[in-house]
Amino acid sequence: MGYGRAVKRLPLLLAPVLAAALAVALPAAQAAPSPAEPAAKPKPPVADVFPYCSWWLETTPQTMNVAFPDTSATYWTTPYIALPGMSIEVEGTFPETRFLAFTAYNNAGGVYESATGAPSQVTDFDIVPATGTPQPNPWAETSAPDTPAGGTFTVTLRGDVDPGDVNALPILPPDPQPQGNAPANLGFLVMRVYLPAGGAQDVALPKLTVVDAQGKRTTLPTCSGKAIAALGKIGKAKKFLSIMKQIKAGTWPSPQPAPCTTDPGGCPPENSFFRASASTTNGFFPNNANAYASMLFTPTPGEVVVIKMLAPTSPWNVEGGTTPVPWPNDDYQLRYWSVCNNVYAPPYPAVANPNPKKGTTYGCVADNAAVRDDEGYVTIAISPPKSRPSNATTAKGVNWLPTSVSKPKDTEMVALRNMLSSEGFANAIQNVPSGSDAAATAAVMGDYYPEVAVCTTAEFESGGAAGCLSANQ
Repeated sequence: MGYGRAVKRLPLLLAPVLAAALAVALPAAQAAPSPAEPAAKPKPPVADVFPYCSWWLETTPQTMNVAFPDTSATYWTTPYIALPGMSIEVEGTFPETRFLAFTAYNNAGGVYESATGAPSQVTDFDIVPATGTPQPNPWAETSAPDTPAGGTFTVTLRGDVDPGDVNALPILPPDPQPQGNAPANLGFLVMRVYLPAGGAQDVALPKLTVVDAQGKRTTLPTCSGKAIAALGKIGKAKKFLSIMKQIKAGTWPSPQPAPCTTDPGGCPPENSFFRASASTTNGFFPNNANAYASMLFTPTPGEVVVIKMLAPTSPWNVEGGTTPVPWPNDDYQLRYWSVCNNVYAPPYPAVANPNPKKGTTYGCVADNAAVRDDEGYVTIAISPPKSRPSNATTAKGVNWLPTSVSKPKDTEMVALRNMLSSEGFANAIQNVPSGSDAAATAAVMGDYYPEVAVCTTAEFESGGAAGCLSANQ
């Protein structure tokens, strides 16, 4: 640049000489360039097809502590508007986790079936890997116990799905209806994992491709901070960002109902496990693989609630409990179980007590973290943090869970979660009729029905959990 201007300043006699020298010394490619055109404004980091980017919301108790969550679970959610003839392809890699499922929900956060009865959830062991993938499905019944994750798959959301269709989910219910300000054709795709190896940050999120009725394919970028900011500037997306915020706050489409009613019978007696109706404890973005037994209690300073239960067998000790195992599997009664203590008031969060020095203490214990005795029993002690007995420690064989510090006067609810019961496990919560009282629940669960006792902190410190349980018999 600038060589022409320099030549003009030289005496005319020298100009031809310098011009010839420069022509020899400089390659033609380095001739002075034409003025650069103004750089085009970068496009927003989203596609031009709704939902513009994939996986709008990552959900954990740390980010969205609503509706009786489990601290071992992480969900990723993408809203979509299902137009006639449209499909969504979910192309991913089998992750290193205990559990994986993809679920399509209607505009009220509920599961549904196609017109012919195909469910809107597909669970890990039913996903068929892509042809030619380097690894099989590590959850497949035919896989070896140590089959590594890493194979690829494609699950498709579309219309006209029949039972038995491979890797297919119905994109909408047969007769979708509007829900408040949500259109009838609004749906949500959720990817759900439990106990991912290395944490949720190590899970590779699948690629989503929207295919319209004419076959045009639009692959969505993964949502990021910039992408979400871009969505806030798109008129069509603002409405759905608002819905996602309401979901995150636990206020949409309405607060999660309590697991018992206010009818003349009232709530079940405290300190005993019952099976609530599915619409109460598993009605808002539910996981079809889960079933719950619930127990209500009132936290009291100076008191300890003790729960002793025979733990169903599960792959809790296979490589830390964060790896796939072939399923169904005769070696295990459940794929996973956990016990979580929840505040029994909207938005029904798991107990979470922040501590500036030690971080947040949650009221959940998963099967791979629970200490158990030589006979397979698990003992859980629940109390206000200031009333925790000195011997309520894992070293003493006790799993301690806190009650809420911020809501000390609210009733709390303990949820015993059974996931994916084996066909031969007759005592699974899945086999307890929905809406069963404590006696009916105990009749099905048999030896696996939890024993509950209440004692003072001093009594626990004196006689331990065994003394507390024996005093209540």
